[in-house]
Amino acid sequence: MNTITLFWEDWRAVIAVLREKGLPYMIDHANVIEEQLERHGPGEPTVRLSLIDDVFLRSSNWARWQLGIPLSPD
Repeated sequence: MNTITLFWEDWRAVIAVLREKGLPYMIDHANVIEEQLERHGPGEPTVRLSLIDDVFLRSSNWARWQLGIPLSPD
């Protein structure tokens, strides 16, 4: 399981970029990430989500790279 901690707004931006790309699996990934994010509120400074599948992790990293959000060093 991979956990990623980002600002709530950054997660919203990742979701938007995945949906904008329009690939069916990325849209599915955006929906799953959004479902996890909805358990948290925008009032939380950072939100840690667990992505259990390497494909989810690749989608998230691709979106973060597109947005200029730094990737973790590991």
